[in-house]
Amino acid sequence: MIAAFTVSFLYGCKCGWILANIQTFLSDSSPIQATHDDISWMTSISFTSSIFAVILCLKIGDRFSHRQILTCIDAFYVIVWTLILFTSSIRIIIICFFLYGIASGLQYIIMCAYIGEITDPQNREVLGLTIYLAGGIGTEVEYLLSYLNSYYLLALFPLLISIFGLFISHWMVDSPYYLVSQDESDVALKHLAYLNDKNEEEECLEELQDVREYVDEHRNIWSVKNNLAIMFMPANLKLLLILILVNGLSHMSGSTLVSMTGSFLLKDFTSSVDGDQFTNVFNLLRIGMDFCTFYTVKKFDRRTLFLVGYPAVGLLHLICGLCYYVESENGNSIDWLAQVIAFLLIIFAIVSSQTYHIALGILKLEIFPHKFKEFYSSLLLCTCDWFIFAVNRSYFSLEPVFGNAFLMTVFGIVHFATAAIIYFYINDTKNKTLLQIRTEINSEFCSSD
Repeated sequence: MIAAFTVSFLYGCKCGWILANIQTFLSDSSPIQATHDDISWMTSISFTSSIFAVILCLKIGDRFSHRQILTCIDAFYVIVWTLILFTSSIRIIIICFFLYGIASGLQYIIMCAYIGEITDPQNREVLGLTIYLAGGIGTEVEYLLSYLNSYYLLALFPLLISIFGLFISHWMVDSPYYLVSQDESDVALKHLAYLNDKNEEEECLEELQDVREYVDEHRNIWSVKNNLAIMFMPANLKLLLILILVNGLSHMSGSTLVSMTGSFLLKDFTSSVDGDQFTNVFNLLRIGMDFCTFYTVKKFDRRTLFLVGYPAVGLLHLICGLCYYVESENGNSIDWLAQVIAFLLIIFAIVSSQTYHIALGILKLEIFPHKFKEFYSSLLLCTCDWFIFAVNRSYFSLEPVFGNAFLMTVFGIVHFATAAIIYFYINDTKNKTLLQIRTEINSEFCSSD
């Protein structure tokens, strides 16, 4: 648990480090000089390297356990942060973040599989949320450290955390699903007893049988048909395409843009709303509200969170678009509109963090089959990273041409379209075992062919 939290926390540290150093690198007193083009590459290049994580996962996914791979990722983070700490070249930093993108991509793929397999249905969302929160906490902690005005501390802190993560990864527990697939059922039974906090291994025999059935189902299929035929069998392919679409469209919500560029969204106003302060408050609020999600996911099922969250945030974007339109038509003379937009974006942070963001994160832990969990998760990661890259890079080109009113309206329409996809194609998975989820998926999609 702590080891998995640490790996995710380090991913957040990368985002916080970039946010904290953008202005530093552009100043005359910076220890490392960089151009605007260098900064552009530094902030976006990690999203382009996830394709290599996909290739790497296909090569090593079945050869090593999740615990071994996550340990190697911790070791890699130690090397990268050491280079960042001592280098004086922006080019080295850009290369480090390109490699960081590969490691964090592999981390995401393996973490989705690992968390889904070591937790029981009742506690799966809690552990999944804890790991999800770790990334946001890492970003904000690193960003807050920037107020100490120490460039080297910003790299030293994640280096120490990565060393700590490498040390405690020795005590991580292997997935029972992996152990059964390696014909180590006796060890899997011991791990199940440990994970379920049972004194007697015999109490977990029924759960071990479910794990065996789940693994044997996909093992038998694997031995009969071609790998690609199984990966793209109709039920799995339909589900993958739907989730890619839903997850990709979720990143068109503008959440990344708001968290990183609040000052830019408010640049046309001359009100008392300070853009930089708003960005920091926005990020702190999202993290604070994320802690409330432990109650939310226990209280409501995934489908309800989707069908409430997407339309609500879509409506907020449409109202924001209307405010921007009124502002542009009046020559930026209605100054109080900045306060209205800032308020709407804060409500957006609350609603999105309490609804579809958490539901989507948990759903990805549950629905993919064991044998191909890493493969499907890697495809999902790759496409979503390119969604983020495309939105973040294109926004600054489209905004001067079309304006925020048009772009916010597009964001709103996308949210309503995503809600429609959820309504027709995604069922609830709350409190269900992985075997039950896969049985329902196969039954539903096969019957629709």
